[in-house]
Amino acid sequence: MRFPTSYEPWRDLYLLQVEGSVNGLQFAARCYLKSIMGNVEAIIFGGQNRLARQSEMIWMNGSLSYDFSKRRGDIQFSTYNWNCYSVDDLDNPFCHRNISSVAVFSIPAKSFKSGCTYTFRLQVFRDGNPNVSSQKMQAITVIEHKILEVTIECVRNCRNDFFTPSSKIHLRSKCANCGGQLVRYKWFVDGQLLVTSRDLALYIRSAPKEIRIKLIVYSKYGIYGRKVKTLFKNTGPRGGVCSVYPNQGYEAITPFYPCCQNFVSLIGPKEYWYYAGSVLVGSCVDCNCEIYLPVTSSIKVLICDVAWACRTTYMEVKIIPLRRIPHNIHGLMEKGLMHRYLQTIQSAASHLTKAESGLNLTRNLTTIVFQSRSSLARLANLTLTLAHRLYFVDQQKESLLTRMVKIMNNNFEQINKKEGETFLVEKPFDNLRLACRELYEIIKRLCKKTPRPPMSVYDQYYRAFSTGKLDQSLVEKLVDKTQKLAKDKSNTPWVMWLNSTWEMERLYRHLNYHRGIYRSDIIDPRKEMSKGVALEVQCFDTFPKKIVRVLSSDKIHMVLFSRAVLKEVLKTDEGRVCLKLVSMKLKLNWWYPINKKPSTLVLSVRIYQREDNFTVQIPLNRSQIHMKTFITYDPEFDSDVRNSLTSSRRSPRAIRFSSTEIKNCLREGTLQTRQEVRMYRMVLMEHTLLAVHFITSTHKLQVVLRTKHKPSVREISNSKCTIPALTTNATLLLRNNCHKADRAYIALRLYSDTSMGKADNSPIPNGPARFAFVFQIRSCDTWQYSANLDNQKWLHYGCYPTMDLSVEKGIRCTCTVLGTYTDYLYYIPGVEVPIGVFQAATLSILIILLYLAVLLIILLWILWLYKYRNKLPSKTILFPKFELEDESTGELHDVMISLRTGGRINAGTTASVHLSFLGQSQPARHIAIKQDPENIFLKPNTTLYIWVRTRDIRIPTKVMVYHNNAGRFPRWFLRRIEVTDIQTGQTQVFLARKWLEKGSLLMSSTLIYRQGDVRMFDVWKNRFLMSFEMYWINWSLWQPVTGSWRESVHYPRMSRAKRFCEFICKLLVNYTICASFFGVTTSENLHVMRSLFLNYKDIIILTMICSFVDLILQTMFDLVNYKFG
Repeated sequence: MRFPTSYEPWRDLYLLQVEGSVNGLQFAARCYLKSIMGNVEAIIFGGQNRLARQSEMIWMNGSLSYDFSKRRGDIQFSTYNWNCYSVDDLDNPFCHRNISSVAVFSIPAKSFKSGCTYTFRLQVFRDGNPNVSSQKMQAITVIEHKILEVTIECVRNCRNDFFTPSSKIHLRSKCANCGGQLVRYKWFVDGQLLVTSRDLALYIRSAPKEIRIKLIVYSKYGIYGRKVKTLFKNTGPRGGVCSVYPNQGYEAITPFYPCCQNFVSLIGPKEYWYYAGSVLVGSCVDCNCEIYLPVTSSIKVLICDVAWACRTTYMEVKIIPLRRIPHNIHGLMEKGLMHRYLQTIQSAASHLTKAESGLNLTRNLTTIVFQSRSSLARLANLTLTLAHRLYFVDQQKESLLTRMVKIMNNNFEQINKKEGETFLVEKPFDNLRLACRELYEIIKRLCKKTPRPPMSVYDQYYRAFSTGKLDQSLVEKLVDKTQKLAKDKSNTPWVMWLNSTWEMERLYRHLNYHRGIYRSDIIDPRKEMSKGVALEVQCFDTFPKKIVRVLSSDKIHMVLFSRAVLKEVLKTDEGRVCLKLVSMKLKLNWWYPINKKPSTLVLSVRIYQREDNFTVQIPLNRSQIHMKTFITYDPEFDSDVRNSLTSSRRSPRAIRFSSTEIKNCLREGTLQTRQEVRMYRMVLMEHTLLAVHFITSTHKLQVVLRTKHKPSVREISNSKCTIPALTTNATLLLRNNCHKADRAYIALRLYSDTSMGKADNSPIPNGPARFAFVFQIRSCDTWQYSANLDNQKWLHYGCYPTMDLSVEKGIRCTCTVLGTYTDYLYYIPGVEVPIGVFQAATLSILIILLYLAVLLIILLWILWLYKYRNKLPSKTILFPKFELEDESTGELHDVMISLRTGGRINAGTTASVHLSFLGQSQPARHIAIKQDPENIFLKPNTTLYIWVRTRDIRIPTKVMVYHNNAGRFPRWFLRRIEVTDIQTGQTQVFLARKWLEKGSLLMSSTLIYRQGDVRMFDVWKNRFLMSFEMYWINWSLWQPVTGSWRESVHYPRMSRAKRFCEFICKLLVNYTICASFFGVTTSENLHVMRSLFLNYKDIIILTMICSFVDLILQTMFDLVNYKFG
């Protein structure tokens, strides 16, 4: 009130008196009013706790304090009482009582000490009533380094740090000293990071008693600021009772007086909203209001506080319907009975069938200035009744509806002058909002059916609309211009189009505040992004015994919890259980290409008992969580929910796909003959699901869908998976359960009971067979909390899509991890694969000629080996009468001396070799081996045996080797020398393994062993290299030609022909084994061998088989050699 009373007995009491005179007769009317004044609220910018830099000026701002009994533009308080005190700095001159009396004041820099805390208290009083007051305190801690002064500003549903469940919370960050620098934001709710934007939009349907919100703001220079705000749950009005008098009466005639008393609320004052069905019929703050009712059985009452926290109750009534329409309806308006008048014409409109009657019934409404929200609800209901009752669309109906929508728009504007349009988003006006949306759709359909005005008028209208300059004055000018162009000056369809389209635009502007309409009319689609966070918390005092279904507050996700999940996470099955669902829409940094459109919907699931302390994801080893997402999100514009509201053929929870996206990824093909096959491939990511949607198929098809390898001929012929003929909706599913991406193949042919090889290659009857399909990828991902902060990412495993043929009503996922999830689907084009591998295998002339050439070379090699078959790789030299030169007189012994050369190229020699044997008490003996340069016997890989009878050479001894450097190959490789005493059975081994060029080589050795001893020469590495060299020379066909079986005592005189025969036998056997293992070459295994050269499993199996057969052959050769030599 602008004129508050100053004296306490008359405070908030007012008298309104109207006086007049008619023909000298004086009359007067009085109205007594009692004003219910709101409270006052003190607010200090910055919250309860704040950090301030010592070197900067400190501003204290209390200008946000307000008085609920005053309008926003008025001066709220005439005096602001500021006090300051500090325990750390008692004598500071800038901190004392009554420090200021203005809303905003400053404290000079360096006035406070660093590290000290100063507490400021602000107290405000209502002007004219000092009994109503409020105070707020703020503690300022002074620091030396610079910080960002950050505050959390309440935009909606957070007044006085209270929030109302089932309503959107909107918070905004504000920085006092950020200037124009670029900053980043992080919002945490109960310790969980939710969004990184400036605003936090949080929708909470059910929640605990309080939620803790923390804001951190970073600048690019490393400066940061933080703020914590705790919001408490507003439970709404409680207690109290409602009654109505009388409890029965006549429709639109009897006044009813509802009364609600003794309701208690955390935030007052309270207001009561009365409904008849879904129609708002009135509101009141006490028991002195009257309402008029239609035919109904109860009155719905919504008791709400100033924060729009509401409670619902009902009052039973009995209404007797009208038997006839009252004659003097318009007389009610002259008597000031406005509510009765509106209800009466509403009852009359429910029986109309002609638009002319509706025009007569509502002709006086244009003279009334409607200003209340209940009148707006009645007008909306009346307009909907007329629209539904008048079946046929004609000019009179369009004129009637346009008039009614115009009256509603005028009512909107009157409300906006006092309160603003945001009231539509509150709970008491849910049904009103839906009624207005339905009216918008009705008037939009009427506009589409009405002929447009001439192009000159339409272009001017459209240009003004596009630039935002469309208003009432311009529309009136266009109407005048149109009437001048038309022959009928009274009413033309062009004028009706302008009026109805303009009223539709006005209605859209009023409804645009609640963001519930997606416009797609004749002019321009309006797109908007819906961003926010929805929080849903459900707590159970006892452990639930059945499956719990929790729907997110935004109705996008549903999660199913079993008792096993709760027990595994909490490690108990007793006590209190709380389930938390946080649904978010975020801009995820996906690495996917543009043609893949992943979701921006993120769902975080928590399970706890008392406090949510979630830090990492929890693996579920013995249970699973089932999740369902009802809609998908298009990054370009959020039209899924809004489009579904305008479609009567589909469910409101229907996933809608872009036709352009499907068209770009669609694959079409034809089959001409019965043997023709088509194959397509794509890359299927790990743990994703592939759905192949067949849109068209003129003939019955036989289909194979698999991963890794291309489908074989046998798989295609034996496939039981078919696509029916003339189908328009067939789906095949394939899941990739591996931890890596893999190729997926689909092969299809005309359905046939016979295999592809036996089918004839004739044309398809009624052909060709046409088909069209598209690849759809579905995936469910989890967020990796366990990794470092920089390495956290989305994982493809932990959550898997279920095998559902259709996802039109939602995507379902099964998760083995408790954490944060997202699911999405997109389309991908397939790549056609050549099908030549399915043709019959034919002989290749080039390969045949190559094999013939190889066989001819082997044959010539065998003939060459046969020519040199009797040249043995070893030679024995006997020195007769060698003992005649002995100086010793002992017993005469036979000594066998073996001299072994190496297997390398040019390891032999043409020079003469001299051996000298030296003992400790023995005379030196010399053996000279002379060679003919034309016929040498010390060749590579050769053993020379020297047999002598002597008394001077005894074991142990020393050997000196030298040669005369004669011939073409004086340089030679000596492997070792062995000296064997046949009588004593001792053998002494001298290891050389070196090239001999000039000079002499003196060797001594301790390697002496007797017959039957087993001793290892040299280290294992040298023995391995020697054995490897021997086997390599043998199996590379080098050994059978140039050398002997090295280091083997089993074949001392084996010819090259015998060695080659053994080698060829082993080679042929191994070749036969390999040929038998792979089988006959067919069209089926041909394309398998082309796709993979050799599998490691085949290598292991063949190695084991060939080794076993070689062992058997070697044993047979040993037996033959032992028996026949």
